[in-house]
Amino acid sequence: MFLRGGHLYVYRSYGIHWCANIVTGSSGSGQAVLLRGGDVIEGAAIAVARRGRATNLANGPGKLAQAAGIHGGHDGLWLGDGPIRLEAGRPVGGYVVTPRIGISRGVEMLARFVADG
Repeated sequence: MFLRGGHLYVYRSYGIHWCANIVTGSSGSGQAVLLRGGDVIEGAAIAVARRGRATNLANGPGKLAQAAGIHGGHDGLWLGDGPIRLEAGRPVGGYVVTPRIGISRGVEMLARFVADG
């Protein structure tokens, strides 16, 4: 997480699921954005094989990493070189802020940002 922006920071959540973050700050600053979920646009058959199911492929940070094949070996990867690349997607018109989910403490905190619509 302390590399310069554009690198991938990958870690285990609760020792079970891989989670991926995109580093956003300058070298040494420790700033990153957690990839909370996404849509499978290409390679759906591969994502289904990785997840072992055809539903809820990438609607959470661990599911997204599993569907995309992201693991600890990708920690520190520069996103401009591949095999995982950051590419421009469809623009988000806005977002809504909701309570956090899947946790037992701090549930009331509005700290989950979701694309509107």
